[in-house]
Amino acid sequence: MHSYAYTAFFPLINLQTTVLTPNRRLSATLHQHYQKYRLDQGDQCWQTPDILPISSWIERLWDHCTSEVFTPPPLLLNSAQEQFLWECILSRAKENDALLQLSETADIAKSAWQLLKQWQIDIEHPVFKSADDYAALQTWAFEFRSLCQKNNWIDRGTLPDRVTQQIKAKTIQLPKKIILTGFTELSPQLKQLLAACQQSGCQIETISLTQSQTTCARVSLTDQENELITMACWAKATLEHCPDTLIGCVIPLLDKKRDRVMQIFSEVFANENAHVVEPQDCPFNISAGKTLSHYPVIHAALQLLALHKKSLSAETIGYLLLSPFLGEAEGERIKRAHFDKLLRQSNNNYLAISKLVQKSEDKKQVSLAVHCPQLTKRIQQFLSQLSAFPQTDTYSAWGKRFIQLLATLGWPGERSVSSDEYQVIEAWLGLIAEYSTLDQVATPVNLHQALQTLHKMASKTLFQPKTPEAPIQILGLLEAAALPFDYLWVSGMDDMSWPPQPKPNPFIPKSLQRERNMPHATAERELMFCQILTQQFRESAKRVIFSHAEKNEELELQASPLIRDFSEIKIDELGIERIATPSERIYAAKKNEVIEDEMAPPHSANEKTLGGMSILKQQALCPFKAFAEWRLHAHELEKPLPGLRTKDRGTIIHKILEIIWSKLQDQATLMSMDDATLNTFIHDSILEAQTFFPPSHRDHSQYISLEKQRLHKLIQEWLLLERERPPFKVIMSEKAAEIRLNQLVFSIRIDRVDELPDGKKLIIDYKTGKHNEINSWFGDRPEEPQLPLYTLLDSENTVGITFAQVASGEHGFKGLSQYSLEIKGIKLISEIKKTTALSWQEQRAQWHAVLTQLSDDFCQGVASVNPKDPNKTCIWCGLKPLCRINEKIPLSVSDQDISANDNELN
Repeated sequence: MHSYAYTAFFPLINLQTTVLTPNRRLSATLHQHYQKYRLDQGDQCWQTPDILPISSWIERLWDHCTSEVFTPPPLLLNSAQEQFLWECILSRAKENDALLQLSETADIAKSAWQLLKQWQIDIEHPVFKSADDYAALQTWAFEFRSLCQKNNWIDRGTLPDRVTQQIKAKTIQLPKKIILTGFTELSPQLKQLLAACQQSGCQIETISLTQSQTTCARVSLTDQENELITMACWAKATLEHCPDTLIGCVIPLLDKKRDRVMQIFSEVFANENAHVVEPQDCPFNISAGKTLSHYPVIHAALQLLALHKKSLSAETIGYLLLSPFLGEAEGERIKRAHFDKLLRQSNNNYLAISKLVQKSEDKKQVSLAVHCPQLTKRIQQFLSQLSAFPQTDTYSAWGKRFIQLLATLGWPGERSVSSDEYQVIEAWLGLIAEYSTLDQVATPVNLHQALQTLHKMASKTLFQPKTPEAPIQILGLLEAAALPFDYLWVSGMDDMSWPPQPKPNPFIPKSLQRERNMPHATAERELMFCQILTQQFRESAKRVIFSHAEKNEELELQASPLIRDFSEIKIDELGIERIATPSERIYAAKKNEVIEDEMAPPHSANEKTLGGMSILKQQALCPFKAFAEWRLHAHELEKPLPGLRTKDRGTIIHKILEIIWSKLQDQATLMSMDDATLNTFIHDSILEAQTFFPPSHRDHSQYISLEKQRLHKLIQEWLLLERERPPFKVIMSEKAAEIRLNQLVFSIRIDRVDELPDGKKLIIDYKTGKHNEINSWFGDRPEEPQLPLYTLLDSENTVGITFAQVASGEHGFKGLSQYSLEIKGIKLISEIKKTTALSWQEQRAQWHAVLTQLSDDFCQGVASVNPKDPNKTCIWCGLKPLCRINEKIPLSVSDQDISANDNELN
């Protein structure tokens, strides 16, 4: 191997020379440097040098000879076709039942087959019989090889062998000279091919491109996050100091860290106004791409094609409603957002598409046709086209139909696409073209299979939009190898990561991998490879910095043995300062003026506020929440949940108990029923109340049946408890009433009022949660003011209030009374420590004063962000982005704070 500086290397290239590299990035870089070299020489035009990746060169040699040598020419399988064949083979294999991830296993099997070809290992080697996994690969490989032979196909792993045969047969024209550069190693298969080239008279030379003078150093950072931030700050400082330089930032496992790396570099390079730079203006470029399905415009396309299903999840439909990639998305934006809200409120987890676009006379039925006519029209056209499709067809035919269906839905939308989006859409069309090539290896498939394959391909195809040339290149380890830079920073060089742990292919016998010294087979092999790569990095720039983190979570780290000989420098010697993030800059630039505005405009006499006691409850828990919900009408969007919502369950139980007591009237009638009669009575009451099940669940017969069984057991247990009480009559059930507290009139609905033997009244509020406490009624800010409010209705005759906890396993009463009612769980005033009242009358007076004050505060506009207990009040609140409580009070939420109070009936 010869070493050359770039200026000495380029004169070696002429029209009879081919330069081969291990990857496209190095080839492209050499083309750019060659162009600069010729311009520096004063040349105005020149013939493009023959510089390309070795895989592309082998494919080119094959293309030049196939039409002349073979009739008919063999089909060279592309990556998608190979993956498809391996997945088909594995899906038919007896081992399929044990495969949890068929597509991923097919990837590994395909990789194993290519490794066997590259390292010239015979798949019929007897050692493959030594274990089930090895034998499985052998069986799959036999079938793959047989398919290729039978159909005149050539896979990429076999291609170099076929090209070698043609070189030996003198059917391929070779250049006079081949220069290899940037290779860390060559497989035995490639060595054999190049040897055949030499035997045919082609001169082979391997060279290493190095900088004329280099200096190396190493630095340690506290952790991996700090390592990335420091690297970004160094890159910015270096670029500012030397604007006309090329800077490399190498990050191991970049594909997994891409989003965080992008965020860090964007924040570091944000302008002085703390505005994060736009992608097209970035002075850096990240090589790691994302899968096509990860890009919003393609994700939307795949979701839109899911409209072929009979039903879709509410989440998917909500996503499509709010997507900008649909036709008329801007014009119907408000209507679609409103319809999304209605869908959430209906709690439909899955919706039939056909029903969704039909007009319905049932006002409770949510209809897209009523709210979003333009979107409805597009979906109806989509479904009409879909109904005309054949049951099965070729992949190319399905590909054309998918494009047609997306156009019918108005994809990719009416807004102008950005440069990146345009490139992504072009890549999508390229994917459809590759998808269509599956016709050559596959039989016709149905729509579901066709879409499933498209999803797989989109989730595996990596794409990175092209951006203007940037002075800072952020690269993975293998991409950066042998690339030229002026300055280079290589991160992640700790002793646990470099060299990495061996990862032999699980389908190839380990003994064979060790014997042939195959990639990732042994620790010695990894060490050798990393030594070569480290040396390449050393020679890739005038100034090279290797870095490592001192800690990864709790694991202490040291410098890799491969960089310990380099001189260690401190962070201070890098000559950089930590650059503040945009949020830190905004905070630092803040003005000292502070305005505490905790008062909303007073509630006017003309302002209508429709609400019950919830106004008082919210005012007590947090004044801002009461103002936001009842005057601004700001509410968190509901999320569809599996099964019935808590409030729906509450409504149903309320209705069942209302039906039961409207017929029983008193405890005596309940006591007169035997068990069989009572069971029948409960069953009939539940049937009568079933119309209160939400429309979204009425068709789910199995679920409704199970829910009825649960309700029957719950009500039966509760009525048994009611039998144990002293005698009573139910004189009021679900009674609507109004209560005035100064300016506000509250509309309320009392669950139940019992008449006691002495003619006095006990007010009951049903609850299904298990955390209902009497203490929630007391203090200046009572958490549950509902029952205290009810005592103001008939203060003379009401002698008690109680929660009726209808909860499986924890049925009971929790209440307060003027005198002993002989009901377990109902206490006297004297037993309560949370109140200063000495009598029932005094307690009612306190409640009247407290509730009136809360009502007055609401009317006067008291709207301070002042939660009674942030860890409880704020845990389920959806208004945190509006009040910004997290900037004011740090929340400390534990699992114990998340109680079952959301299951209560109001």
